[in-house]
Amino acid sequence: MIIRLLTLLLLSVFFCPALFAQIDDAADLRTQQEQERNELGDMKKQIDDIKSNMENALKDMSRVQSMVRGEGVKEFHLQVKESNWEAFPGCVLNQLTYNNQSPGPCIRVNEGDQVKLFLHNGLKTPTSLYIQGMRLPHKVDGLPRKGAGLIAPGEVFVYQFIASQPGTFYYRPHVPHLDQMQKGLVGAIVVEPKSIPKTYERDQLIILSQANAAEQARKASASGQKTALSSNLFLLNGKSAQAIPALDLKNGERIRLRVINVAPEACTFSLTGHRLEIVAQNGSEGVEPHTVRDTVTIHPGERMDLEFSADNPGVWSLSALNASQCSFNGQFPGGFAMVVRYPDALKEAN
Repeated sequence: MIIRLLTLLLLSVFFCPALFAQIDDAADLRTQQEQERNELGDMKKQIDDIKSNMENALKDMSRVQSMVRGEGVKEFHLQVKESNWEAFPGCVLNQLTYNNQSPGPCIRVNEGDQVKLFLHNGLKTPTSLYIQGMRLPHKVDGLPRKGAGLIAPGEVFVYQFIASQPGTFYYRPHVPHLDQMQKGLVGAIVVEPKSIPKTYERDQLIILSQANAAEQARKASASGQKTALSSNLFLLNGKSAQAIPALDLKNGERIRLRVINVAPEACTFSLTGHRLEIVAQNGSEGVEPHTVRDTVTIHPGERMDLEFSADNPGVWSLSALNASQCSFNGQFPGGFAMVVRYPDALKEAN
């Protein structure tokens, strides 16, 4: 027994230091390997970041090059001129128009589209263009100045931008020429979103404005014509109630109303027989929670997207609730009043 204990003691004296050294070496090796793994991980992350930055830079370069070459660019032309515009039969207004229309044509693009907008000035005075609610670079949307958006008579200016914001917007002259908007220069821009699913089958654009019919009455009176025009005229898409086309519905469909108010006063309106759901305001898609209303008020300069279900067949009216806005010179119908009907249901009833 004593001999065995002595043997173990001798072994521990001669061999344990070497064993401990091996253990220390193994620990150092594991530490070194762990450091190498961490360093390799950091290098991989740096390489991934560089690769991502290069890919983004190449995409930006490709996008700029395609814009320079004109590839994939959606082009629109707006011709500004003075025109005679018939608000309703017998009422011809001297208006400023885009492409002989008041309001101007609706420009429809998709989110991310590259847009090239040519503005041709056919007026005798300078004009400009501003897109209400859309955030654009200063060189496109800033205060107009010589060589940058201040368009002299007979000149053309090209606005180039990427439609990065989905929603309902409108174009009009800039602040120095804002009186031109009240004379008819306005039009809608609709940017369809990429990521938000569509909740409606079709949409209807409604631009509310006001025309100075009293000025037209004075001109008619001076020329010896008889006229009853003596007040401002509230218009829907440039027309008074007598000339506004009816909105025909199919039972069960979902409709979006894109309402823009460029009149100098607020307008409260309703769609009889239906309730309106506010889904977007001032270009902000996906407003939550949605508000459902019997009546809606839209203030000057605002845009509002409303949806409703066509689930109550019959003949209804979409109109202002203020008598001065849905009549003209005390006569009904006039101003903002649109017939909304279900033609199929009317056929079945007959």
